[in-house]
Amino acid sequence: MTLHLSSLDESEHEHGPFSPEACADLEALDGMVARLVQQAVASNPSTVVMIVSDHDFMNISHAVNLAIPFIQAKLVDATIVPGKAPVINSWKAQPWMAGGMAAIMLHDPNDHATEQQVKTMLDGLAANPDNGIAEILDRKAMKKCGAYPDAAFLVALKPGYYTANALTGALVTPIPGHRGSHGFSPEYPDMRSSFFAVGAGIARHRDLGLVDMRQIAPTVAGILHVPMPTAKATPLHVAP
Repeated sequence: MTLHLSSLDESEHEHGPFSPEACADLEALDGMVARLVQQAVASNPSTVVMIVSDHDFMNISHAVNLAIPFIQAKLVDATIVPGKAPVINSWKAQPWMAGGMAAIMLHDPNDHATEQQVKTMLDGLAANPDNGIAEILDRKAMKKCGAYPDAAFLVALKPGYYTANALTGALVTPIPGHRGSHGFSPEYPDMRSSFFAVGAGIARHRDLGLVDMRQIAPTVAGILHVPMPTAKATPLHVAP
């Protein structure tokens, strides 16, 4: 049985991680899990329970509207009329927003002149620390970390900065109130997610340390005694 208890994500987006609202939500989820586990074990003593989160959260304070410099540099041709949805007429390069980072896509992956123009523009943006850019990864660096194989660049933002979709106005704008989000570089400890396992055939009080999320699926497959020949990561050592 698989359950997705998703309300904590919404609470932390709206109020930030470890806010009173998020903590109250987490306590409610904890009670739900306790009741589910109690009934599952009563029904089947060999039950194994795994709790997995897909990401953690970080407080955000500034929005980075990366599409604006692309429009200003004529890399994106957009018709913007107040009160109406913007229309993208054509583009040579544009950012794909992904939370705390953005993949930079080329309309023609072989357009090396545009790629160089984008690199020069991004380097200029990154030179200003107020723009919230932590680093810019090129194709070689992205391939090494397995990110966005079709992108020309990846713009990774600093903690607290988050990609937004405004097409006019300032590049960086403050985010009102207390908000949270994810999609930042996995190198930040705040992005580490959670994994817990308990039940029949599971070791007690073992600290698995920092694990690769891709290890979870083959671990589950092993417990279920089903083959998973396509798995690239090794199962976690959860047995006693």
